[in-house]
Amino acid sequence: MYSTCIHCHASLGANETIEQFPVGRRLAFDPAKGRLWVICPQCRQWNLSPLDERWEAIESAERLYRDSKLRASTDQVGLARMRDGTELIRIGAPVLPEMAAWRYGPRFETRYRRHVIGVAAAATIVGGYLVAGPVLGVVAGGAWGAPMNVLSLGRILVGARRVVARIDDEEGPGTLTSWHLATSRVIALPDDPLRWGISIQVKRQDVAIGRYGKVADAKDPRITLSGERARAAAGMILTRANSTGGRRRAVDDAVRLLERFDSPQRGYLQAAAIFRNEGSSMKRGGIAALPIELRLAMEMATHEESERRALEGELAALEASWKEAEEIAAIADSLTLPEQVLTRLERLAGRL
Repeated sequence: MYSTCIHCHASLGANETIEQFPVGRRLAFDPAKGRLWVICPQCRQWNLSPLDERWEAIESAERLYRDSKLRASTDQVGLARMRDGTELIRIGAPVLPEMAAWRYGPRFETRYRRHVIGVAAAATIVGGYLVAGPVLGVVAGGAWGAPMNVLSLGRILVGARRVVARIDDEEGPGTLTSWHLATSRVIALPDDPLRWGISIQVKRQDVAIGRYGKVADAKDPRITLSGERARAAAGMILTRANSTGGRRRAVDDAVRLLERFDSPQRGYLQAAAIFRNEGSSMKRGGIAALPIELRLAMEMATHEESERRALEGELAALEASWKEAEEIAAIADSLTLPEQVLTRLERLAGRL
């Protein structure tokens, strides 16, 4: 088994994913034609593997590719990333992509557990104060009420002044605070490619994220974000809106809802309909006021779509390289085997 590139002689690396073929970190395979290549990490050339080392490795690669939840594909080329970083490039009819909802379920449950622990800790402190107060000569009612009011007021002021995001558009710089995020709404934009956008209030000021600016108020202008700006804003808003996670039942409901979405946009269009139909009852609370299963499903879809789009950016170059490598592979295989063996291999390939 070779371990260096036949073009530049650089090391092809190794993987722990394909036990039958541990060479290379980026493998390309065509299950229909029985091709297996290792792509050199240095010169990017495709190295055709020997025939006697292909078939079990191709079967294993096909199985791993189909089981992968992080993959993207065009009409002829698919790309999947394994847990150890190995990349599998599948040539041929695409396998339908799947939403990796299972990857986000544990994340939401972890957030919920942390939220419950935080609430329990706060309740313990409050209970301890109420029990110890009389012993220490502190009147629980008045003495406790004043600090709590001050603490609550402080949190409101911080939420209304601390910048958590910036938006720079044709009107100039703008900042978002937690108060502004609570005014966010999803709206339908029929003429936009996404068909939805984010409506949100901003404070027109040039303040860095994490710093404190002017206090947010109801007079701050409302703007509409579309396209990539809407995607970015939605991801940030949903992460904050879902900061407390959800119980297992809510996560399961979100997964079932996600499975019914025919596209990542579907959840946002459903949210836009809720904001339109509910009217004033949804004005305060913003996206965080949406049903929890819808919010969780929207965050799953948003993150999955971002990762899938990142993978798809690599597919065009891969497809061009594959076409050149396939021409060479077809010639190489036809020169080394008699006709009856080639016929047998074609039949075997058809079973994959």
